Amino acid sequence: MEYITALLQSYGYPMLFLLGMVEFLGVPIAAAPVLMVVGAASVDGTVNPIVAIGLVASGALVGESIWFGLARWRGQRLLAIACGLSSNPNVCVLSFRERMRKSGAKFLIVAKFIPAGGSVPAFAAGLAGFGYRRFLLFDAMALVLWSTLYVLAGGVFHAEVQWLIEGASAYFAWLVGVLLALFLVAVAWRIVKVRLHRALHAAHAELS
Repeated sequence: MEYITALLQSYGYPMLFLLGMVEFLGVPIAAAPVLMVVGAASVDGTVNPIVAIGLVASGALVGESIWFGLARWRGQRLLAIACGLSSNPNVCVLSFRERMRKSGAKFLIVAKFIPAGGSVPAFAAGLAGFGYRRFLLFDAMALVLWSTLYVLAGGVFHAEVQWLIEGASAYFAWLVGVLLALFLVAVAWRIVKVRLHRALHAAHAELS
C-alpha cells in the first residue's frame, strides 16, 4: 500500500483527470478499481476524495463531450465505431438513442450504470439531437454520481482494498502481464465489435 500511496501523492490528481478522460474516449481501461483505491487511500488522508471525484468526472466529461460533438458532426458515419467502443455486446447506439428519445436526458444518469457502456450514451445523446448544455448538465451529474459511488465503496471497504493491494504486490510482474493481456484482448474485441455493428447497421438501413 505504501507504493500506491506514494504514487497517488506524486501523480494522483493529474493521473485521475487523465484516467477519466481516456476511459471515456474509448481506451479499454477501467477507472472504477482506481477510484476504489482512491476511496481507501482517502481514509488516512492521502487523497482528498472530493477533489479526486471532481477530477475524474471532469476528465470523463471532456472525453464524452468529444464523442457528443462527433455524433452531432458525423454521427451516421461513426456509428459502428461508437458502438464498438463498448465492451458490452448488448450495447448499441441505436437502442440507446431510442431510449433517450423516450426518456429524455435523464437516461444519461441511468446509462452510466449499465455495465461496460463506455461513451455510447454520450454519442447517442448527440445523435438524438440533444443540446450541448442539456447534455452537459445531465452527463456531469451522472459522472459525479458514478465516481462518488466507487470512491465511497473504496472508503467503506478500505481494509479489504488494502489487503488486496498488499497481496497483489507480491505478484506485481505477473499482474502487469495479465493486465496487458486483458488490454490486448479488449482492443481486439472492440475491433471485432465495430465490424459486427457495421454489418448490423447496414442491414438496419436497408430495412429502413
